[in-house]
Amino acid sequence: MSKKFGVLTIHGMGNQKPDYANDLQHNLYQQLPDAVIKDLSFRSIWYHGDFQQHQDTVWANMRESGNPMHQRWLRKFFLNFLSDAATSEFRPGDEESPYRRIQRTILRNINALRAELGDADRPVVVLAHSLGCQIISNYIWDAQQGIGIWQGQRPSAFQQLQTTQLMVTSGCNIPLFVSGLEKVEAIRKPNDQFAWYNFYDRDDILGWPLKPLSKGFPNAYAETVTEDIEINTGLTPLSHSAYWEDDDFVKPVAGHIRQLHTRL
Repeated sequence: MSKKFGVLTIHGMGNQKPDYANDLQHNLYQQLPDAVIKDLSFRSIWYHGDFQQHQDTVWANMRESGNPMHQRWLRKFFLNFLSDAATSEFRPGDEESPYRRIQRTILRNINALRAELGDADRPVVVLAHSLGCQIISNYIWDAQQGIGIWQGQRPSAFQQLQTTQLMVTSGCNIPLFVSGLEKVEAIRKPNDQFAWYNFYDRDDILGWPLKPLSKGFPNAYAETVTEDIEINTGLTPLSHSAYWEDDDFVKPVAGHIRQLHTRL
C-alpha cells in the first residue's frame, strides 16, 4: 500500500553518515500518532559522499608536512565544515562538478520518494539543517528556473518539489551565501498551502533568521518565509548541532506534520 505523504530530510556540514536522520525520525515518531506514521514515507538525502575522504587526505597531508600549525583541533573543525560549504558550491556550471552531483543525488531521492507514494504527486515535507538549507534551496531554485541539471529538460511538478506543503529549516546559513548579492531572492512559493518555518538559536553563529534578508517583492524572504522561530538549543556555538534533538524543535515540527495529515 502506497504512502499518503513524504518527509525528505537533508543534512548539514561535517562528517555525516547515511543514517544521520535516524534520531530525528525516532524523535518525531514519538510525537506522532500511529495513523500519521502509517501514512508517512520518511526518506533521508545523504549527499556527503566522498567529501570526508578527501578532507581527511588534506588533513593528513597537512599534519605530515612538518609545517607548524597552532589550534589544530579548530583548524580541523573548520577544514571539515567550511570545505563542505565551498565544495557544494564548486563549479555549478560543470556537468561533473560536486554541485551537480549533489543535485542529482537529491533528484534520485525525490524520484524514489514518488515511487513510495504510489507514483502520485502527493504532499511533501522538507526538513533541512545547516548547509542542507542552502543546498535544497539551490535545488528548488534551479528546478524552478530550468538551470543547472535541468538545462535542456523540464522537471516534473514533483521533481520541482511543487507539492511541498511544509519546509522546516534549522541552523540555516543561507545568509552567508547571499548577503553579497544586490537583490536577495528566495525560491518561489511552490503552492498556496506552502509554509516555511525557520528555527534558529541566538547562540548559533551559523544559524540565522531569514525574513530580514529581503522584502518588498513577491519572492523576497520576508514574503516567502512564514516565520523565524527562536529556540534555545544550547548556550555555546555547539548549539548548531543540537536542533534535531531538542524538544523545542521536534514538538512543533511534529505538530505541523499532524496538521498536514488532517488535510489529506
